[in-house]
Amino acid sequence: MNPSGLRRLLAALLLGLVVLGLVLLWSGQQAQATTDQATIDQAATAVMRLGSEEGFLVFQPERLTIAAGERVRFEVGGLGPHNLIVDSHPEWSHEPLSFVVGESWDQQFDTPGRYAIWCEPHRAAGMTGEINVVAAENATE
Repeated sequence: MNPSGLRRLLAALLLGLVVLGLVLLWSGQQAQATTDQATIDQAATAVMRLGSEEGFLVFQPERLTIAAGERVRFEVGGLGPHNLIVDSHPEWSHEPLSFVVGESWDQQFDTPGRYAIWCEPHRAAGMTGEINVVAAENATE
């Protein structure tokens, strides 16, 4: 093969690799967009912070009302470690200690009722709160 033909072949191969790379990049972005939408679809409807930026051992807000089936994002706001205990509901509790400000987890609450909550390490210091879960049909009242 002459040098001119070899250059054309290499140029064609290079162009093919560039096109393949662009296709793979585009398909990866589409997959990420789908994943992002799924995350948005399951996003928490309310946020409760554990600890304040000022260093107070509190839940913010202290009381929260949500509809049954809604998700709450619990986020460490400051002065950890924190965890979340839901009275009589270990399946809704988050017993591991969270040390890092900004660390979060989501929890769905399905059964209507009033639930006392607390941070185990700071309960004696008054870090308690309440989640009021109302039936979905009563949520807008």
